[in-house]
Amino acid sequence: MTDGTRVLRTVAVPVAIALIFLVFTPRLCTKAIVSARKQKPVAAAPTQTGLSISSSTPAPKRVGTLRFPPGLDGARVEYLVEIDQMFAQPLTMEATADAPVTAALLERGYVEKRADGTIVPTHEGLINVNGAMQSANSWTVPIAQRKFVGLDTIEDTGDGRYVASMRWRWEPTPVGSVLIPKPQDHRVKAELAGGERNWVLARWVTEVDREPR
Repeated sequence: MTDGTRVLRTVAVPVAIALIFLVFTPRLCTKAIVSARKQKPVAAAPTQTGLSISSSTPAPKRVGTLRFPPGLDGARVEYLVEIDQMFAQPLTMEATADAPVTAALLERGYVEKRADGTIVPTHEGLINVNGAMQSANSWTVPIAQRKFVGLDTIEDTGDGRYVASMRWRWEPTPVGSVLIPKPQDHRVKAELAGGERNWVLARWVTEVDREPR
């Protein structure tokens, strides 16, 4: 064997090894990656847990756009309004012979008409009609209670006083629902006074009406 042949063989072996690593190994790796991707399980879509509620009821009107002084917000205004003695006073009606509420009371057996024409409550009426007031010749019953609906505007009038414009609605009693079947919104304005830690309803700017509507 000649020296040239020996040299050629010596060189051929490393060249062949290099070709294997440079050509065949990348192809094998590529095939392995593709195969692994095909076999990889598809992740299932996350399932929703917990209670899901769908409602067609519109969201309540927010008062976030109104600018309140420190210590006052929509919930505080509602609280001050609802505890006010004037606002909390129920709408009442005297059960006389010709009063609209008397027919509803008679139908339920809550009152009875005497021979002299006076209307007096029955035992059932005394049990079921809360807040009624009895006198010698009549019976006065509550037919509705005011319910705060929403705050529309609040205006700074200076000296730590603000005027709030709001809406409220009658919430009829079972007897009053005959007289106020579809309560409407009423509008009223109240002046609030105080500071950061102490706010009060100072006065009603407009009258709190008593119309049963």
